[in-house]
Amino acid sequence: MANEGERRGPPVGAESRPRRVVVTCRTIAYRSGDTALGADFREIAVQALDHEQHIAPMVRQAYACIHPQDRVRHNERADDLLAGILRLEAERRQRVGENAEALVDSPLLVRLMLIVHLNNRALPDQRADLFDKAINALLQVDFGIDTTNNRELSADWTLYRDMAQQLAFSMHQQGADQGREIEEPALRAILRAEPEFQPCLEDFVRHARQRGSVLEERDGAYRFLHLALQEFLVARYLSEVTGRDSREAMLSFLAGRLEDPWWREPILLLAGYQAGHAARSARELLRALAEAGGDASAQFAAAELAATAALEWRESGEPLRADCAQHIVRLLNDDHALATSKPVVRARAGDRLAQLGDPRFDREHFHLPADEMLGFVRIAADSGFMIGTRRQDVARVSKVIGGKVPDDEINDAPTPTSEFWIARYPVTVGQFRAFVEATGFSIGDADALADPDSRPVRLVNWHDAQAWCDWLNETLATSPACAGSPVAHLVREHGWRVALPSELEWEKAARGGLSGSVFPWAGDADPNRANYNDSQISDTSVVGCFAANDFRLFDMVGNVWEWTRSIYLPYPYDLADSKREDVKAEKDVARVVRGGAWGTRRDYARCAFRLWYPPGSRFDDIGFRVVLRSSPVR
Repeated sequence: MANEGERRGPPVGAESRPRRVVVTCRTIAYRSGDTALGADFREIAVQALDHEQHIAPMVRQAYACIHPQDRVRHNERADDLLAGILRLEAERRQRVGENAEALVDSPLLVRLMLIVHLNNRALPDQRADLFDKAINALLQVDFGIDTTNNRELSADWTLYRDMAQQLAFSMHQQGADQGREIEEPALRAILRAEPEFQPCLEDFVRHARQRGSVLEERDGAYRFLHLALQEFLVARYLSEVTGRDSREAMLSFLAGRLEDPWWREPILLLAGYQAGHAARSARELLRALAEAGGDASAQFAAAELAATAALEWRESGEPLRADCAQHIVRLLNDDHALATSKPVVRARAGDRLAQLGDPRFDREHFHLPADEMLGFVRIAADSGFMIGTRRQDVARVSKVIGGKVPDDEINDAPTPTSEFWIARYPVTVGQFRAFVEATGFSIGDADALADPDSRPVRLVNWHDAQAWCDWLNETLATSPACAGSPVAHLVREHGWRVALPSELEWEKAARGGLSGSVFPWAGDADPNRANYNDSQISDTSVVGCFAANDFRLFDMVGNVWEWTRSIYLPYPYDLADSKREDVKAEKDVARVVRGGAWGTRRDYARCAFRLWYPPGSRFDDIGFRVVLRSSPVR
């Protein structure tokens, strides 16, 4: 009951009855004044709704009442709304994280989704459009339909929406710690500062306190019904107020907030809101946003936000998406940008690049790199190459890695390497999927194809990697799609073969021509140069998100361990020993993996470190890359 006089009756009557009475209410209504409940009333907070136990029955019951004579119709409509709610929740978790608060978690929000679904025959695909309609529905129900309530109010619902968005924007500027709630004096001060809001300020506050709606009051503090509604109103403010006269003013305001997770949703909703009102303006905004930002991290963040917004906007168009993708590629090709930006920001941009369609790879030709050499890089012969860590360097390396150098990597004997070609990147999910689709290969774990196409494939064992090598070799030898490549010429005319690298070839390539280096770069461990645990990505990343070595090879350390064809045997590395690279050895013979991975320590993610696994092993941090070599693979 909004009127305090009307509330006086029920509490008094309830307390005079001998039986148990349950009172459902907002907290402010029965905690103060003449209407406060007695101390013997036990206070219980209502739990958030569960989709299957609570939301689904509520929606089905509502549509059964709306279509009482048509069971098929009410089931279809209920199913459609419930599917839409699940989609919204899944998309929110994907954007915000698995621990994100549910969007629809109260009866009021279920009612709100029902109103929007009923009015529009479906939930809008665009989140901004959904929240726009939801807020309008909330305010129109409160201010436009209830004639009794209308008599208590001094303005129409659109002015209250403007007041709410002014408040949302002011609150959001306080940051994640202080920006979710506001005390009444501060609320009044914000709204009183705008002359047009002053005449209806008292009605706005009284309505929020007594009835709730877009805002709700708890113990004298006000917050929005859901953070998502606050975020949308911030976006609307940016579009309608900050950017009303100048897009540059809006971009200038956002420039310092591009990397702040607190501002991520408002920025995405801003793009969605503009897309729903002026498509051309929205495209111009996203192109400008993609190139915004100051330092390299901000540039990657801006490019990722623009790409995400373009992906969410289904009518954004292929030209805009292609522009967003090319801009991310330009950043990834900028050595300075890679060296000075945050790994987590780059990794997020890389994932958006994969979703947009990564132009570095040719989707029409097995997702191989889109260059004449199909991504292969020539490594010259080296008659004096020395694998492992020299004994005289052990103390130096131990100091760099902060631990003991394993005995199995110490070696003082040179082993010559022949000329070979090695893949610029680890084999990607897209490339492995092309193989599976072309051959019908039965993968041992379906999750091997679950990551974005431009991430390295993982959850593949040594035998899977061998099968991929055989397929690519056959493809280079016979496919018309590869006929013009010099790489195919080496296979067809000179008998070269695709294979897993030996650990000798792998380490030669990883060092990038640097003698005695611990990592593929000169100097100390650097989480900005490779995806290992200190990079804080906590997962694989799209290939090429870290700087290349001097051979222009990417991800030689970190991201995923890489299978080699070498059997785990002690040094020195004797090429005359036929057992060392025997690909037909017994299937339980351990094979060497190299390079470290996204979850490993820095002392693993370096050039000389060796690890081994049985060839049937599948892990979420092991993948592979391949070489093209003239010598037969035994």
